Amino acid sequence: MRSNAEIQSQFDEIDTDGDGYITADELKMYLQQNPKVSDANAAATFKYADENSDGQISFEEFAELIRK
Repeated sequence: MRSNAEIQSQFDEIDTDGDGYITADELKMYLQQNPKVSDANAAATFKYADENSDGQISFEEFAELIRK
């Protein structure tokens, strides 16, 4: 299991604007570093992680996704 510090580090890497939330575009850019990840897969991952459907992924939502 990853530590909170490791999860926070990855979250910060994805949250490129540093506002404390991951947007759909930020997640897509991060996931598509692997060319096998399609736009549809990136969008599905975002929708799955955005548990409260507010259009952004909080650290808590991200940590929950990573721990699943």
